[in-house]
Amino acid sequence: MSGPPADAVAPEGGEKLLKHWTVEPVRADRSTDRAGWLILTSHRCLFFRKAGLLGGSRVERPAAFTWRLEEMRAVTPQRFWMKVGYGDQLEMPGLSIDGQAFRLNRETPSRGAVDEILRARQVRRVELGLPLA
Repeated sequence: MSGPPADAVAPEGGEKLLKHWTVEPVRADRSTDRAGWLILTSHRCLFFRKAGLLGGSRVERPAAFTWRLEEMRAVTPQRFWMKVGYGDQLEMPGLSIDGQAFRLNRETPSRGAVDEILRARQVRRVELGLPLA
């Protein structure tokens, strides 16, 4: 992974960038917040918002959300509905990390993103000698 979203992460010792997804955080009322990137590393999962409305690929620092992989409690796929036209709805994939929901773009299956995060979490727990969760 290269480019501005990846450049936002200051790696810790031995940390590697693994994957990133374009996402929108979802509020409790199911409305969405400003889009950004969910970035998965070998130690953490971070969410960075895009800078401004026309920020392109620039990000706001620090990360709006950060989860250490070994401390994550739950990562689950989610479904969201987006209104289009006059009463029509479009299903959008998403995921939830410890209760914080994110909507993915239509081309990104939520199961694939969830599996990647869970796999990285298990590897990290093994590295640290923690029980598998």
